[in-house]
Amino acid sequence: MSKTKQYEVTLLAKGIISEDLHYGIHARNWWEPCKFAQTNFNPIPYRLFMSVNCCLNSKNFAITILNDEQTQNPCFRCVCDGKDSGIQASANAAINNMYIQIFGNKTTKYSGLIVMGFDNEAIVRELVADVSFVPIFIRLDKIIIVVSKIGDSSREGYYGASPGYFSTLITKYAGKQSLFVQSIEDECSLDIYNEGVKLYHNKNTTPNKIWETIDIHKKYDGVALFGITDPYIQQKLEELNKLEKSKLEKSKNLITCTSDNWENIDILNLIFEQNIKKSKIATSTF
Repeated sequence: MSKTKQYEVTLLAKGIISEDLHYGIHARNWWEPCKFAQTNFNPIPYRLFMSVNCCLNSKNFAITILNDEQTQNPCFRCVCDGKDSGIQASANAAINNMYIQIFGNKTTKYSGLIVMGFDNEAIVRELVADVSFVPIFIRLDKIIIVVSKIGDSSREGYYGASPGYFSTLITKYAGKQSLFVQSIEDECSLDIYNEGVKLYHNKNTTPNKIWETIDIHKKYDGVALFGITDPYIQQKLEELNKLEKSKLEKSKNLITCTSDNWENIDILNLIFEQNIKKSKIATSTF
């Protein structure tokens, strides 16, 4: 595979991760699953208000990521030498619009992702350094499922997923390409949107039962369409389950003492055994 040309890119502002944007119903649009040359990256976030400077033909192009208030998708603005690209739907459009204004060259095209520094490992590390969870992109034949929140549970029919689990997919419903929003709280919920208009809403006890109410994708179980039975999701749920069990065991073994127990010699002896006696106390000889 040929090497991708790199440009001089500087991260001017890291921007922020928004719970609503990066983990909500439009999460798939705020992360970019990237692969450059032989290097694989996890999805990279389009951080709100992130700004970079890229030097092209000795000119500095500054690109900023904003939020389109109507669609809740990322949008891009590029400025150079006092000129402005205006708000554009993609980084490609922003940088190439600006390049035409500056140089008048309509044949030269740049990749918005590369100009944003998404092929720069140092910049990518900075963008994901404080990210606690990266949404998981799953391919189910031609369907892309994005899991933006997970949880852990032993409830039957949930395959380890719990309240807080959230995923989306895009497929046709009633002849229209639509956004399916799937979540688990007290029950499973499924909402279907087309261009921001809710077309369908239903709740049921399990993912399988809720998908049985829709006459599409019958060859898949509901848990598969939720993304729950994907091997990587199951791995993450198992890791979360072990972590929760470990925390629970530690909390069970923890002995606490309040002011009401200061005269209870049994509790004080237990605390001494657990926290003090096991530690080596340094002594000094005078």
